[in-house]
Amino acid sequence: MKYFTFVFGKIAIILTLIFASLRLISCATTLPGHTFEQRTLGLYVSGTELYNKGNYIQAIYLLKQAIDFNSKFAEANYVLGLTYLKTKEYKSAIEMLNKTKGLKPITEKPGYDEADINFNLGLAYIGLEDYNTASENLIEATTLRKDFAEAHYNLVFIAEKLSTPKDAYAHLRNTIKADPKMDKAYVALGILFKNDGLLDSAQVQFENAIEINKENKSAYNELGKLFREMKKYEQATRYFRRAIQIDPNYVDAHLNLGFVYVDTNSLEQAQSSFLKVTAVDSTLPDGYMHLAQTNYLLGDTTAALKNYEKVLKLDSKYNLANFQIGLILEARGMREQAMAAYRNEIAINPKHPESHFNLAALLNNVGKSSEAIAEYQKFLALVPENDERAVKVRKVLKQIEELN
Repeated sequence: MKYFTFVFGKIAIILTLIFASLRLISCATTLPGHTFEQRTLGLYVSGTELYNKGNYIQAIYLLKQAIDFNSKFAEANYVLGLTYLKTKEYKSAIEMLNKTKGLKPITEKPGYDEADINFNLGLAYIGLEDYNTASENLIEATTLRKDFAEAHYNLVFIAEKLSTPKDAYAHLRNTIKADPKMDKAYVALGILFKNDGLLDSAQVQFENAIEINKENKSAYNELGKLFREMKKYEQATRYFRRAIQIDPNYVDAHLNLGFVYVDTNSLEQAQSSFLKVTAVDSTLPDGYMHLAQTNYLLGDTTAALKNYEKVLKLDSKYNLANFQIGLILEARGMREQAMAAYRNEIAINPKHPESHFNLAALLNNVGKSSEAIAEYQKFLALVPENDERAVKVRKVLKQIEELN
């Protein structure tokens, strides 16, 4: 007997780092070259404008020139630090932001304060995955500015990374207290409740987010996932469709809608949803994996095989793709190729009992009894002793031993 596993994606909590938008007061300036100070200010203003437009490489070039003219130009150092955050050059960002701390702004309204510096340092350390130092800086930001909602919100991200859910709850409540209209905070709180099995509380938080922002696609997506978990597929479908209506290219919602269709055995519709995922993001292996699984369930093993191969091109270590390829090849009588596929699966997923079982059965069939015994023993080590398959395998092992 062979085993088929349908892989369902688990969407983990993902809390996006929010980079504060810099809104600086433009200084009156003349064309560069008239005076040293005017040229420096001109470079700074131009660099800041490029930063706000998302042209980070050019912004870095001009801001560095401004700093070359005046190394104590606090505002230029600060904006350069922000720009390095955007380009993910976190160590450079930390260097510039720390330098800013010791400098006095030269413009009347610099557009930032000490809390902003600590906040952005926190983001930079998150980028380096130094969560303890990140936490210190973000906490300092909230000390300097009690209602700094974004700082509280990013502390939630750190609590999740450090697996401290109690801290995550506390930081989210602080976030909502600081900014009761931050809809994404309610979504994050709902996800925490859902992960703890408090489904009613989770639903309330997702609905709170929608009440604040009717276009919050994440809230609708999470409600859909919640109702799918409760096997209320009609409601789940409605929420996923609403999320897609808000953003037709919302990959998570298309995936989750596809899962509902699989749950309800609406395989043609599931296939359509997963095809949409691959059309929106052709670099996402999950889309091709779920599409291949649906092809397999529909009996189209040619399409399934093609899509499993696409999965492995995108991610050569994707769990179960090789196993599924092995199933198809074995069904076609291609034993050697099937065994190679099972071996490939075992190489990246050594604790997958079905791969060992199927490989052992094939090895036994082609007369490689010693290798078959080794694989059956690995299978037995991975399943409970009273597993029905284990009982049969022990009988097979006994027969092989008697024959040898």
